[in-house]
Amino acid sequence: MILSNLYSKLILYLFFWLIPFIVGTEGFGIIRGLLPIADTIVIFFCSGIPPAMAKFISENKSKTQLEKIQQEKLNKTDFTNLNDANNENNLWEFDILKYMVLFSFVGALFAISLKYILGGDYSTLPDIYYYAIALSIPFSAIISWSRGILQGNLKIRQLSLTWVLEHTSKVIFLIPLALFFGVTGALLSISVGYLLGGLLGLYIIFKYIPRYKNKKSEIISTSDLKLNNEISNTLVRKVMIYALPIALTATSYRLLNDLDSIFIMSMLGGYDNGLYGYASLISKLLFLFAASISTVLIPRIAKSNSENLNENNSKDSKILKGSKALNYLKKSILLNFIILLPLLTIFVIFANDILKLSFGVSNIDVSNSLIILSFSASVMSMYTLSASSLQGIGYAKIPLYIIILGIVLNSILNLSLIPIYGIMGGAMATLISSSIISIITFIIALKKLR
Repeated sequence: MILSNLYSKLILYLFFWLIPFIVGTEGFGIIRGLLPIADTIVIFFCSGIPPAMAKFISENKSKTQLEKIQQEKLNKTDFTNLNDANNENNLWEFDILKYMVLFSFVGALFAISLKYILGGDYSTLPDIYYYAIALSIPFSAIISWSRGILQGNLKIRQLSLTWVLEHTSKVIFLIPLALFFGVTGALLSISVGYLLGGLLGLYIIFKYIPRYKNKKSEIISTSDLKLNNEISNTLVRKVMIYALPIALTATSYRLLNDLDSIFIMSMLGGYDNGLYGYASLISKLLFLFAASISTVLIPRIAKSNSENLNENNSKDSKILKGSKALNYLKKSILLNFIILLPLLTIFVIFANDILKLSFGVSNIDVSNSLIILSFSASVMSMYTLSASSLQGIGYAKIPLYIIILGIVLNSILNLSLIPIYGIMGGAMATLISSSIISIITFIIALKKLR
């Protein structure tokens, strides 16, 4: 899982690195301006639901199906505790799929209307770009749904294969599609990746998971059918309610990461956003390490918090466990900066040389943007680790509120600084907003972990 996750991140990085060599700086800037919005739509309308699905499927697997059916018939269905509603005649997951497909078409229509909503240079782009984005959203519903099923059934290796195939397909199909169709082809390669990854996920589900394998229509009584419908409807509601904060958090986080590119694209155009995209893409290398640490940090903090709750409630015990969780955070941040500081030093000193080597660009504004964004990525890594700690002890809503604050602050700063400083204004807005939310999150995490 770790290797496949690392591979997926690297191959996705390669995908973005190849784009400017095929479609040029302006084409790269247009794609950098469109994809963050497309990803935000995909996450909000589709990708926020699968983690909630996985939670309920995983919980349901531990229950005996026959006992569930008998208990519901005897007790006339207790809808206050339906975590064990995973019986063979009630494939409620397919009702979720129907909703996801419906939501995806709503998202696709929204994507088409972005040209008129965003304004600025977005309004000058060809309609075909927005149609290409819209096409990818229904495909994302299929792959997201299949990943929710695989994760819930603990098919982690198979889940990893869908990530590998999706991102590898994007790179493979990017080259011919972008060469023949330019920016449109590059956007279409994303749909191809979603489609192939989704088909692989569906194949694994129906081939190797007994619950969905060789499922045949069965004649059941009217009362049983009514019971299954009631169970399914209730579970769907529970999943949707549980998924909403997940979707909002992930959507806000994705939007914050590239809000600067959206404003630069709208206010300065594709070429300037392409130049800025070079600096942004390189600086994000610094952020990958913190993201890797956070995946390990959350379960460790959660385990420490669980031990704290299970131990006796004496003051000494709380102090001991709290200090243990706090030490995890401090060590993670220390390790993160030990790795980042040498890299940050290299990026600051050799910013222009790195840009020349990577993309053949020598521009003082781009070099300065790379330096500023490198500091921003380093600071933002502290937010990631602090937010992971808060999530691990059950304060998942706090990072969401702080991200929303960051989006508002970042938007105001971009609108103020880009007209004055150009692309450097976008970098400055990102650094200022990132620093503020990182400091706030770190202080709150320290207080909650003590």
